Amino acid sequence: MAEMSPAAAVDGAEYTDKKYVSFTVGSEYFGIAIDEVRQIIRMPKITRVPKMPGFVLGISNLRGSVLPVLDLSLRLGYQTPCTCGEDTRVIVTEKNGLEIGFVVETVSEVKSTESGTYEELPEVLNSGADKKFISGVLKMSTKDGIRLVQVLDSKELVNIAEIQRRLDDSSPQRGLAVKNDAAEKETSDYRRFISFEIDGHGYAIEIHKINEIIRLPDYVAVPGLESYVMGIFSLRERVIPLMSLHRKFGKKDRSETEDTRVVIIEIENTLVGFIADKVSEVLSVTESCIEEPPKVFAGNGASEISSIIKAAQGERLVMILECANLLHEKEVEALKKLAGQEGGNFPMTAASASSDEEKQIVTFTIEDEEYGIFIEKVQEINRYTNVTKVPKTPSFVEGIINLRGEVMPLIDLRRRFELPVREKDEFTRVIIVNLANIRVGFVVDFVDEVLRVPADSIDSVPAVLSAGVDSQFLDGVVNLSSRQRMILLLNVDELFSKAEKKKLEKIGS
Repeated sequence: MAEMSPAAAVDGAEYTDKKYVSFTVGSEYFGIAIDEVRQIIRMPKITRVPKMPGFVLGISNLRGSVLPVLDLSLRLGYQTPCTCGEDTRVIVTEKNGLEIGFVVETVSEVKSTESGTYEELPEVLNSGADKKFISGVLKMSTKDGIRLVQVLDSKELVNIAEIQRRLDDSSPQRGLAVKNDAAEKETSDYRRFISFEIDGHGYAIEIHKINEIIRLPDYVAVPGLESYVMGIFSLRERVIPLMSLHRKFGKKDRSETEDTRVVIIEIENTLVGFIADKVSEVLSVTESCIEEPPKVFAGNGASEISSIIKAAQGERLVMILECANLLHEKEVEALKKLAGQEGGNFPMTAASASSDEEKQIVTFTIEDEEYGIFIEKVQEINRYTNVTKVPKTPSFVEGIINLRGEVMPLIDLRRRFELPVREKDEFTRVIIVNLANIRVGFVVDFVDEVLRVPADSIDSVPAVLSAGVDSQFLDGVVNLSSRQRMILLLNVDELFSKAEKKKLEKIGS
């Protein structure tokens, strides 16, 4: 039996006898009431969630919903997890409106009390499973003799209160974030930009003017257009023109690499994407670091370069692009027609969700899993460099860095999530965030992109995960089911206890 539809489960419940789905974990046979089984599926792609009990493998996408997936062997109290192979299946159950998937090694058949004898749990049970999970035993006659199928108590399997008790014993209570007006005022004095490279030169656009940053998508070339227009691509059912600033600025195009990104901006209510060789960092600078460009930049009209950022204490200059001046009026009109916004030949559905219904997040990777932070919490993104080690600090503190005269602690999120330590390389990045009244840097494997996602694509944390205080660091799960992609949203204010925050304050001071 490979799969079962929800309808089959409902049909099974109509019989007068009790039916059970039978499966194996290790060398033992177990069963669960068929009317609690919604589906039996092959092993899906799992997104791991850090700092969860060992039996919680992570979450998966099931028909657009976030499904917690548990290893049944570990949940039952065995020391070894289920062996994964061709016959491995996930049994999706539902109890009191809560869907959970359990990994089992093989699914054998459907057993019935008509073809066997059901008894209460014997006083002596030597299978090794925790007895509280077993409600009874089904004795089945086979050609090899009597087989015992231990019937599972699904209520105990998904006992959220019990899971929380286990976590409470080993986890410090997370402190709530304390609003600090002084810190908010300090960060409000800064202007934030996303910087990128084009032909080896640094450019930047203010962060609120960027809709999204994505990897280079498949695009369709359209003949008869200006040379800088490379074609069109589709993003969430919108047709977006793709342009080359290399060509626009009189440069040669560069070959696509792993770092190539498309920056999507809005010009006169038209979404336009342009190719950047690499997205460098998020810059947070004061007005004193921004200067007017030389007059020669102005030319005959409004210049594409509005200002110059003096980064790295003036050692590096980054040119600020003025989006409204990148294209002339006639060029914008041509792109509108190309995108199908003014009588063009390309079909386009209604505009995607408005900015009030969208959220912008910075995505990054740790141990092959994708995480995100709401962009309003991100102050800067820098390379990993000039880190000073500090003795007698918590294990997750990498050290301290000096950022424009401000000393701040550096947190290794791998250590914080109790993951294996990884050597730093050219892709390692430091994300500067604001935690109440202190600023800290998070060390991540690499920063991927800036995404604008519909608010309704953000699901709440499943109850099995939110049972534990350790899951309070999650704001939710971005479930992009159309792309088979799940992003864990970090609640940075809940990553540390009150005591830990005080220690971080002392380190920073």
